Amino acid sequence: MKKLIVISGLCFVIACSNNSDVVQLKADVSLLKAQNDSLQKEVDAIKPGLGDLMLDVQIHHNKLWFAGKEGNWPLAQFEHDEIIELLKQAAAIETDRKEVKLFPAMIYPELDSLQYAIKQKDTKSFEEKFSALTNACDNCHKNVNYPFNKIEIPSQPPFTDQDFSPGK
Repeated sequence: MKKLIVISGLCFVIACSNNSDVVQLKADVSLLKAQNDSLQKEVDAIKPGLGDLMLDVQIHHNKLWFAGKEGNWPLAQFEHDEIIELLKQAAAIETDRKEVKLFPAMIYPELDSLQYAIKQKDTKSFEEKFSALTNACDNCHKNVNYPFNKIEIPSQPPFTDQDFSPGK
């Protein structure tokens, strides 16, 4: 609707203007298009790829495991939310990728179940739901022909400088 109003306004301006105004308006539109194209190239150059975002998800997946195992529920919730944020970012950037189209059916339900375990502060349920999330990630990779990218429950934290025990 807004575009229609803008276009109608431009048509009115063009119709009411003399020829030199029309030429200037066309030059201004051309300049704006060139600036837009230049900015789009810059955005494309700096936006992360799906692999970069999935690496970040993997780090948060790992940290989530150790936070939950230690019963650090605020950290577990934080890491859970970071994963969702990254998946949403991936979906916004990589709109045509088969991988991101699988998130709602394969990954989000497992994250929802895991969040319930976190809110309940239930370590046993957390471990079961985390295992289901990990399997969903692995199955997603298989569904998009990346079976070699196998995800497992972490055996050690990604960083040695973070204490996963609950803070007091």
